[in-house]
Amino acid sequence: MSERYECADLLGVKSEWLRGYVVEMMKLGKAPRTIHRKVSAFRTFVRYSKRQGWIAEDPADAIVLPKLSKSVPEVVPEHAMREMFDESIFAEDWKGRRDRGIMALLYETGIRLSELLGLNVTDLHTERGELRVMGKGSKERRIPLLPETMKCLESHIKERPFQSKHLFITDAGRSLYPSFIYRRVGHYLSMVSTLKKSSPHILRHTFATHLLNRGAELSAVKDMLGHASLSSTQIYTHQSLTRLKQVHADSPLDQRPQD
Repeated sequence: MSERYECADLLGVKSEWLRGYVVEMMKLGKAPRTIHRKVSAFRTFVRYSKRQGWIAEDPADAIVLPKLSKSVPEVVPEHAMREMFDESIFAEDWKGRRDRGIMALLYETGIRLSELLGLNVTDLHTERGELRVMGKGSKERRIPLLPETMKCLESHIKERPFQSKHLFITDAGRSLYPSFIYRRVGHYLSMVSTLKKSSPHILRHTFATHLLNRGAELSAVKDMLGHASLSSTQIYTHQSLTRLKQVHADSPLDQRPQD
């Protein structure tokens, strides 16, 4: 601003200056997300300035930003997840059953990391075979569990040498924390997959994508994920469509359905 417009007062920014700034960043090859982030930072300053009564209008209102491409979530292949639970990669003790239970819940229910950390023993309903989860905004949802997973969780609780209200605990008997889950997820996924990113959220993406690939209804997946609207769940349909196109492209011409 000082060099080009001889103005160093942020309260004096004009709309045409911002448009020129956006155009210049595009010419320099800046990523659309980078441009959005920079303009967003200025808009935050404008909102603060309005609250202080320093300015009345937002010079960024008329700015047209480049479109953001929708990134398709990375997922673990189905065969890799089958291998994880089919092979004996979990130790035969309470800690191994804890780890298997953690991986199973993340993949079979799609719960968030924060929801996993907040689970208590009382959230496990053995008779109904379901798990009670408290999601965002204290919204409760109940998710069915596979019999094998329920049995594993029950064994883990009975065998562990520590008394705790938490469903999962550390080796020392304390409540879990995010980095502990990240390490365990990264360890087990590295044994069956070559994904560069290994996080609990990858398993949430995997859960939703595999369900849709198997023909689950979008609204049902939305409810299990705890999404407030279908728009949040629809991103997983792109992954399913990509897979469908690949299967169609790889199939022999004489095996494709005829009109």
